[in-house]
Amino acid sequence: MKTLKISFFVALLSATVGRAQYAPLGAITSWADGYVVTTENDTIRGKVRVNTMVNDAPASIVVRLADDKKVTFKGEKLRLVAQDIPKFAYATGAIPREREQIVFERVPNPRKDGKTALLERLSHPGKITLYFDANGWKKNAEYTFGNFTIATNPKDLSFVVVKDQTNARIVKKGTFDDEHEALFGDCPAFVQRFPAATRRDWKRFGDLVESYNQTCVVGVALN
Repeated sequence: MKTLKISFFVALLSATVGRAQYAPLGAITSWADGYVVTTENDTIRGKVRVNTMVNDAPASIVVRLADDKKVTFKGEKLRLVAQDIPKFAYATGAIPREREQIVFERVPNPRKDGKTALLERLSHPGKITLYFDANGWKKNAEYTFGNFTIATNPKDLSFVVVKDQTNARIVKKGTFDDEHEALFGDCPAFVQRFPAATRRDWKRFGDLVESYNQTCVVGVALN
């Protein structure tokens, strides 16, 4: 019987999370198909295993190449880590089928004075992208299954939100209305449809981000 080796922080989200937002799954600590991209923009493909995590980010990664040679990378030497989610992992029903990979990307981290860090990407990439804010999730664990810690009621949910790949900020329910202009104000077509945000809109934050990314490019509606 296969054992799933995923550090699963939150598998089932409550209604506070829109469908475009994924639960953080954590890194896969057994071999999984994938690839890494170094800070020198070299792409290495093979079987990828995350050895160690520091502050919920990969700190040591091993890639097993086609010739069975193993190469070890430190997290600070990588720009991206991508691992395919094993097919048997979907059996729990907690992982959306459309999510095929766990991806960590090096982006500015506002909790680290803007220094870059490998953060787990939770939304589709776009002009605005959502990442896992490890310090902003309070988990209410209900039960465990293997390496899973299942929580259905995350409180004080927050995200690292990166716009234009450089502008990073922490967004949470209590600040969502204040962040509306900074996030979406450069797109008149979007603002016309969604002129403001309130705490009640927090549950569809992911959907708003997805809609913005599909509609707007530097303030101009896509044809």
